[in-house]
Amino acid sequence: MSEKSETRTWPNIFGFGLLMGAADAVPGVSGGTIALIIGIYLKLINSISACLDIIKDTFSSESMPKFFSAFKFLFPLGCGMLCSYYIVTKILIGPEDSPGFLRQDVTGPYIFAFFFGLVLFSIKEPWNLVSVPDSKHYFLAAIGALMVFIYTSFTLEESSGDNKVMLIVGGVLALTAMLLPGVSGALVLLTLGQYHSIASSFHGGDLEPLMYLILGGIIGLFTFVPFMQYLISEYRDNTMAILTGLMCGSLITLWPWKADYDAEGLSPNLGISQILDDFALVYIITTFIFFAGGIAASYGLKQLEVKNKS
Repeated sequence: MSEKSETRTWPNIFGFGLLMGAADAVPGVSGGTIALIIGIYLKLINSISACLDIIKDTFSSESMPKFFSAFKFLFPLGCGMLCSYYIVTKILIGPEDSPGFLRQDVTGPYIFAFFFGLVLFSIKEPWNLVSVPDSKHYFLAAIGALMVFIYTSFTLEESSGDNKVMLIVGGVLALTAMLLPGVSGALVLLTLGQYHSIASSFHGGDLEPLMYLILGGIIGLFTFVPFMQYLISEYRDNTMAILTGLMCGSLITLWPWKADYDAEGLSPNLGISQILDDFALVYIITTFIFFAGGIAASYGLKQLEVKNKS
Protein backbone atom coordinates (compact mmCIF):
# COMPACT_ATOMS: atom_id res chain seq x y z
CA MET A 1 0.00 0.00 0.00
CA SER A 2 1.85 3.05 -1.22
CA GLU A 3 0.79 6.25 0.52
CA LYS A 4 1.69 9.81 -0.44
CA SER A 5 0.48 11.29 2.81
CA GLU A 6 3.03 14.09 2.78
CA THR A 7 1.17 15.75 -0.12
CA ARG A 8 -2.13 15.79 1.70
CA THR A 9 -3.45 19.05 3.07
CA TRP A 10 -5.01 19.57 6.48
CA PRO A 11 -8.56 19.85 5.05
CA ASN A 12 -8.07 16.48 3.34
CA ILE A 13 -6.85 14.85 6.53
CA PHE A 14 -9.63 16.50 8.55
CA GLY A 15 -12.11 15.01 6.06
CA PHE A 16 -10.56 11.57 6.58
CA GLY A 17 -11.07 12.07 10.32
CA LEU A 18 -14.73 12.92 9.74
CA LEU A 19 -15.20 9.62 7.93
CA MET A 20 -13.36 7.63 10.60
CA GLY A 21 -15.23 9.29 13.47
CA ALA A 22 -18.57 8.55 11.83
CA ALA A 23 -17.60 4.90 11.48
CA ASP A 24 -16.42 4.64 15.10
CA ALA A 25 -19.83 5.86 16.28
CA VAL A 26 -21.57 2.79 14.82
CA PRO A 27 -21.28 -0.62 16.56
CA GLY A 28 -19.67 -3.05 14.13
CA VAL A 29 -17.84 -0.44 12.02
CA SER A 30 -14.28 0.59 12.80
CA GLY A 31 -12.40 3.76 11.98
CA GLY A 32 -9.60 1.37 11.07
CA THR A 33 -11.83 -0.05 8.35
CA ILE A 34 -12.29 3.39 6.81
CA ALA A 35 -8.56 4.13 7.16
CA LEU A 36 -7.82 0.90 5.31
CA ILE A 37 -10.29 1.69 2.51
CA ILE A 38 -8.98 5.22 1.89
CA GLY A 39 -5.35 4.11 2.10
CA ILE A 40 -4.11 5.77 5.31
CA TYR A 41 -4.04 2.80 7.68
CA LEU A 42 -0.27 2.25 7.63
CA LYS A 43 0.29 6.00 7.95
CA LEU A 44 -2.03 6.05 10.96
CA ILE A 45 -0.21 3.24 12.79
CA ASN A 46 3.23 4.62 11.96
CA SER A 47 2.27 8.16 13.04
CA ILE A 48 0.93 7.01 16.40
CA SER A 49 4.05 4.91 16.87
CA ALA A 50 6.26 7.92 16.11
CA CYS A 51 4.49 9.95 18.81
CA LEU A 52 4.94 7.14 21.31
CA ASP A 53 8.62 6.81 20.41
CA ILE A 54 9.37 10.44 21.23
CA ILE A 55 7.85 9.98 24.68
CA LYS A 56 9.94 6.87 25.25
CA ASP A 57 13.06 8.69 24.01
CA THR A 58 12.27 11.70 26.27
CA PHE A 59 11.99 14.07 23.34
CA SER A 60 15.41 13.35 21.84
CA SER A 61 16.54 15.43 18.86
CA GLU A 62 16.59 12.35 16.60
CA SER A 63 12.90 11.62 17.07
CA MET A 64 11.60 15.22 16.88
CA PRO A 65 11.31 15.42 13.04
CA LYS A 66 9.26 12.22 12.97
CA PHE A 67 7.10 13.54 15.79
CA PHE A 68 6.29 16.82 14.00
CA SER A 69 5.50 14.94 10.79
CA ALA A 70 3.20 12.58 12.69
CA PHE A 71 1.56 15.47 14.57
CA LYS A 72 0.74 17.30 11.33
CA PHE A 73 -1.15 14.19 10.29
CA LEU A 74 -2.73 13.09 13.59
CA PHE A 75 -3.93 16.50 14.85
CA PRO A 76 -6.33 17.32 11.98
CA LEU A 77 -7.30 13.66 11.77
CA GLY A 78 -8.17 13.59 15.48
CA CYS A 79 -10.08 16.88 15.26
CA GLY A 80 -12.15 15.50 12.41
CA MET A 81 -12.85 12.29 14.32
CA LEU A 82 -14.00 14.15 17.44
CA CYS A 83 -16.28 16.49 15.49
CA SER A 84 -17.80 13.66 13.50
CA TYR A 85 -18.18 11.37 16.52
CA TYR A 86 -20.00 14.11 18.43
CA ILE A 87 -22.39 14.87 15.58
CA VAL A 88 -23.04 11.27 14.56
CA THR A 89 -23.66 9.99 18.09
CA LYS A 90 -25.98 12.94 18.65
CA ILE A 91 -27.99 11.92 15.60
CA LEU A 92 -27.76 8.13 15.90
CA ILE A 93 -27.82 7.63 19.68
CA GLY A 94 -29.41 10.79 21.10
CA PRO A 95 -30.47 11.44 24.70
CA GLU A 96 -32.45 8.92 26.74
CA ASP A 97 -35.73 10.81 26.28
CA SER A 98 -35.26 11.17 22.52
CA PRO A 99 -33.58 8.09 20.98
CA GLY A 100 -31.56 8.64 17.81
CA PHE A 101 -32.06 6.91 14.47
CA LEU A 102 -29.94 3.89 15.41
CA ARG A 103 -32.10 3.19 18.47
CA GLN A 104 -35.46 3.33 16.70
CA ASP A 105 -37.19 0.29 15.21
CA VAL A 106 -38.27 2.29 12.15
CA THR A 107 -34.86 3.67 11.14
CA GLY A 108 -32.39 1.32 12.87
CA PRO A 109 -32.40 -1.33 10.09
CA TYR A 110 -31.62 1.33 7.48
CA ILE A 111 -28.52 2.55 9.34
CA PHE A 112 -27.21 -0.96 9.94
CA ALA A 113 -27.97 -1.97 6.32
CA PHE A 114 -25.96 0.98 4.99
CA PHE A 115 -22.88 0.04 7.00
CA PHE A 116 -23.41 -3.67 6.26
CA GLY A 117 -23.11 -2.90 2.56
CA LEU A 118 -20.11 -0.63 3.12
CA VAL A 119 -18.16 -3.24 5.08
CA LEU A 120 -19.20 -6.16 2.86
CA PHE A 121 -17.95 -4.42 -0.28
CA SER A 122 -14.73 -3.38 1.50
CA ILE A 123 -13.65 -6.83 2.72
CA LYS A 124 -11.46 -7.24 -0.34
CA GLU A 125 -9.28 -4.26 0.64
CA PRO A 126 -7.09 -5.97 3.28
CA TRP A 127 -7.20 -9.23 1.31
CA ASN A 128 -5.75 -7.44 -1.72
CA LEU A 129 -2.69 -6.63 0.42
CA VAL A 130 -1.92 -10.33 0.84
CA SER A 131 0.76 -10.81 -1.81
CA VAL A 132 0.16 -14.50 -2.64
CA PRO A 133 -2.91 -15.91 -0.85
CA ASP A 134 -2.74 -19.59 0.05
CA SER A 135 -4.52 -22.03 2.36
CA LYS A 136 -2.75 -20.59 5.41
CA HIS A 137 -4.18 -17.14 4.74
CA TYR A 138 -7.69 -18.51 4.25
CA PHE A 139 -7.33 -20.31 7.58
CA LEU A 140 -6.16 -17.12 9.33
CA ALA A 141 -9.10 -15.20 7.83
CA ALA A 142 -11.46 -17.85 9.19
CA ILE A 143 -9.82 -17.53 12.62
CA GLY A 144 -10.35 -13.75 12.51
CA ALA A 145 -14.04 -14.13 11.69
CA LEU A 146 -14.42 -16.75 14.43
CA MET A 147 -12.82 -14.40 16.97
CA VAL A 148 -15.47 -11.75 16.29
CA PHE A 149 -18.25 -14.34 16.40
CA ILE A 150 -17.08 -15.64 19.79
CA TYR A 151 -16.63 -12.12 21.15
CA THR A 152 -20.09 -10.99 20.09
CA SER A 153 -21.61 -14.11 21.67
CA PHE A 154 -20.84 -12.76 25.13
CA THR A 155 -22.41 -9.63 26.59
CA LEU A 156 -21.51 -8.51 30.10
CA GLU A 157 -24.17 -7.31 32.48
CA GLU A 158 -25.14 -3.65 32.22
CA SER A 159 -24.32 -3.03 35.89
CA SER A 160 -20.64 -3.57 35.19
CA GLY A 161 -20.67 -0.41 33.07
CA ASP A 162 -20.62 1.76 36.22
CA ASN A 163 -17.45 0.17 37.54
CA LYS A 164 -14.41 2.44 37.19
CA VAL A 165 -12.13 -0.52 36.53
CA MET A 166 -14.44 -1.69 33.74
CA LEU A 167 -14.38 1.82 32.25
CA ILE A 168 -10.58 1.64 32.09
CA VAL A 169 -10.74 -1.86 30.61
CA GLY A 170 -13.34 -0.59 28.16
CA GLY A 171 -11.00 2.23 27.16
CA VAL A 172 -8.14 -0.18 26.52
CA LEU A 173 -10.29 -2.50 24.43
CA ALA A 174 -12.21 0.26 22.63
CA LEU A 175 -9.06 2.11 21.53
CA THR A 176 -7.54 -1.15 20.35
CA ALA A 177 -10.71 -2.00 18.44
CA MET A 178 -10.90 1.45 16.83
CA LEU A 179 -7.52 0.79 15.23
CA LEU A 180 -8.45 -2.70 14.07
CA PRO A 181 -10.42 -2.97 10.81
CA GLY A 182 -13.50 -5.06 11.46
CA VAL A 183 -13.81 -4.60 15.23
CA SER A 184 -15.22 -1.28 16.40
CA GLY A 185 -14.74 0.55 19.67
CA ALA A 186 -18.49 1.15 19.79
CA LEU A 187 -19.04 -2.62 19.59
CA VAL A 188 -16.68 -3.18 22.53
CA LEU A 189 -18.48 -0.59 24.63
CA LEU A 190 -21.82 -2.08 23.61
CA THR A 191 -20.86 -5.57 24.81
CA LEU A 192 -19.55 -4.07 28.06
CA GLY A 193 -22.87 -2.26 28.60
CA GLN A 194 -21.11 1.13 28.40
CA TYR A 195 -21.99 2.39 24.93
CA HIS A 196 -25.14 4.40 25.69
CA SER A 197 -23.79 5.75 29.00
CA ILE A 198 -20.51 6.92 27.42
CA ALA A 199 -22.32 8.54 24.49
CA SER A 200 -24.68 10.29 26.91
CA SER A 201 -21.83 11.53 29.12
CA PHE A 202 -19.98 12.73 26.02
CA HIS A 203 -22.93 14.98 25.17
CA GLY A 204 -24.05 15.75 28.73
CA GLY A 205 -20.74 17.05 30.05
CA ASP A 206 -20.23 14.32 32.67
CA LEU A 207 -16.44 14.09 32.38
CA GLU A 208 -15.66 11.46 35.02
CA PRO A 209 -16.60 8.36 32.95
CA LEU A 210 -14.79 9.85 29.96
CA MET A 211 -11.61 10.41 31.99
CA TYR A 212 -11.46 6.75 33.00
CA LEU A 213 -12.19 5.72 29.43
CA ILE A 214 -9.42 8.00 28.10
CA LEU A 215 -6.99 6.58 30.69
CA GLY A 216 -7.72 3.12 29.37
CA GLY A 217 -7.27 4.39 25.82
CA ILE A 218 -3.81 5.75 26.65
CA ILE A 219 -2.82 2.39 28.10
CA GLY A 220 -4.11 0.77 24.93
CA LEU A 221 -2.00 3.10 22.79
CA PHE A 222 1.24 2.15 24.52
CA THR A 223 0.52 -1.57 24.38
CA PHE A 224 -1.30 -2.18 21.11
CA VAL A 225 0.22 0.20 18.57
CA PRO A 226 3.84 -1.07 18.84
CA PHE A 227 2.52 -4.62 18.65
CA MET A 228 0.44 -3.83 15.56
CA GLN A 229 3.33 -2.05 13.87
CA TYR A 230 5.54 -5.07 14.49
CA LEU A 231 2.96 -7.44 13.00
CA ILE A 232 2.53 -5.29 9.88
CA SER A 233 6.29 -4.97 9.48
CA GLU A 234 7.21 -8.62 10.03
CA TYR A 235 4.06 -10.58 9.14
CA ARG A 236 2.16 -8.32 6.77
CA ASP A 237 0.41 -11.02 4.72
CA ASN A 238 -0.72 -12.97 7.79
CA THR A 239 -1.86 -9.78 9.54
CA MET A 240 -3.93 -8.63 6.57
CA ALA A 241 -5.51 -12.09 6.30
CA ILE A 242 -6.61 -11.89 9.94
CA LEU A 243 -7.91 -8.34 9.43
CA THR A 244 -9.96 -9.64 6.51
CA GLY A 245 -11.50 -12.21 8.80
CA LEU A 246 -12.25 -9.57 11.44
CA MET A 247 -14.12 -7.51 8.85
CA CYS A 248 -16.09 -10.59 7.78
CA GLY A 249 -17.00 -11.29 11.40
CA SER A 250 -18.22 -7.74 11.96
CA LEU A 251 -21.05 -8.39 9.50
CA ILE A 252 -22.74 -10.41 12.25
CA THR A 253 -23.08 -7.26 14.34
CA LEU A 254 -24.19 -5.16 11.36
CA TRP A 255 -27.04 -7.49 10.36
CA PRO A 256 -29.87 -4.96 9.82
CA TRP A 257 -32.77 -6.80 11.45
CA LYS A 258 -32.50 -7.11 15.22
CA ALA A 259 -34.83 -7.96 18.09
CA ASP A 260 -34.25 -4.69 19.94
CA TYR A 261 -32.49 -1.57 18.65
CA ASP A 262 -32.46 0.25 21.99
CA ALA A 263 -30.85 -2.53 24.06
CA GLU A 264 -27.89 -1.68 26.28
CA GLY A 265 -26.00 -4.73 25.01
CA LEU A 266 -25.93 -6.68 21.78
CA SER A 267 -29.41 -7.53 20.53
CA PRO A 268 -30.06 -10.90 18.82
CA ASN A 269 -30.35 -10.91 15.04
CA LEU A 270 -33.64 -11.93 13.45
CA GLY A 271 -33.81 -14.86 11.05
CA ILE A 272 -35.19 -14.75 7.52
CA SER A 273 -38.56 -16.22 8.50
CA GLN A 274 -38.97 -13.68 11.32
CA ILE A 275 -38.10 -10.83 8.96
CA LEU A 276 -40.70 -11.93 6.42
CA ASP A 277 -43.33 -12.31 9.14
CA ASP A 278 -42.65 -9.07 11.01
CA PHE A 279 -41.83 -6.56 8.25
CA ALA A 280 -43.77 -5.35 5.23
CA LEU A 281 -42.29 -5.91 1.79
CA VAL A 282 -41.81 -2.21 1.14
CA TYR A 283 -39.89 -1.94 4.42
CA ILE A 284 -37.57 -4.81 3.41
CA ILE A 285 -37.01 -3.31 -0.05
CA THR A 286 -36.13 0.07 1.48
CA THR A 287 -33.59 -1.65 3.74
CA PHE A 288 -31.95 -3.21 0.67
CA ILE A 289 -31.80 0.22 -0.95
CA PHE A 290 -29.77 1.46 2.02
CA PHE A 291 -27.62 -1.65 1.71
CA ALA A 292 -26.92 -0.71 -1.91
CA GLY A 293 -26.13 2.81 -0.72
CA GLY A 294 -23.47 1.38 1.58
CA ILE A 295 -21.91 -0.47 -1.34
CA ALA A 296 -21.92 2.74 -3.36
CA ALA A 297 -20.29 4.59 -0.44
CA SER A 298 -17.55 1.96 -0.21
CA TYR A 299 -16.89 2.32 -3.94
CA GLY A 300 -16.77 6.11 -3.55
CA LEU A 301 -14.25 5.84 -0.69
CA LYS A 302 -12.07 3.60 -2.85
CA GLN A 303 -12.17 6.15 -5.66
CA LEU A 304 -11.20 8.80 -3.11
CA GLU A 305 -8.12 6.74 -2.24
CA VAL A 306 -7.18 6.46 -5.91
CA LYS A 307 -7.60 10.20 -6.36
CA ASN A 308 -5.46 10.95 -3.30
CA LYS A 309 -2.66 8.69 -4.55
CA SER A 310 -2.69 10.45 -7.89
